[in-house]
Amino acid sequence: MDRRIQKTRSAIQQAYLALLMEKKSMKMTVTELARRANIDRKTFYLHYDTTDDVMRDYNKQLIRRLLDLLDKQDFFNQNFNTVSLYSALNQIISENLDFFKHIASVDYYDSFWEQSKEALTAGICSMYREKVLVQEDVMHLYSRFVLAGTLEIYREWLKGNLPFSMEELGRFTSEVAFRGFSPALKSGKELQEE
Repeated sequence: MDRRIQKTRSAIQQAYLALLMEKKSMKMTVTELARRANIDRKTFYLHYDTTDDVMRDYNKQLIRRLLDLLDKQDFFNQNFNTVSLYSALNQIISENLDFFKHIASVDYYDSFWEQSKEALTAGICSMYREKVLVQEDVMHLYSRFVLAGTLEIYREWLKGNLPFSMEELGRFTSEVAFRGFSPALKSGKELQEE
């Protein structure tokens, strides 16, 4: 992408995020967004059709960043390493904590979470397509199942409804996603024997 286009899109996104956090509401006009980005409305419309498109584009960037982090950790060339997955997810959330807390608490942004599930599912299935022995539709089902639960648990944590640190949350979510309920269902006697 041309540097000027990148610079303008970045200015629009930064303005969008600043207004989002200041206003604490989802109502934002193109005029106030363009003014904050120091561009005119015409320039805005060269890059986006609506203010919601800015959010979708930002979401795609976050997903790409997460997938890049996983790729750098060689995640896609090994067995499903849950430590890497949740470490990368925690890093993305930590870098953008105020943003994630805000959109977790506003129902208007439900579409953000749904788009995240779809994009991550597609990304993981694409990266693993040649590396696993399960059918593509089965891989899609597994990925979507794990991601739906993971994103919902993180969303509850971001709302302040879960009393864990982010690291604990990643560890618990990883355990449930990949070991199921069996560790939680062990009897006291079994736990004492370990």
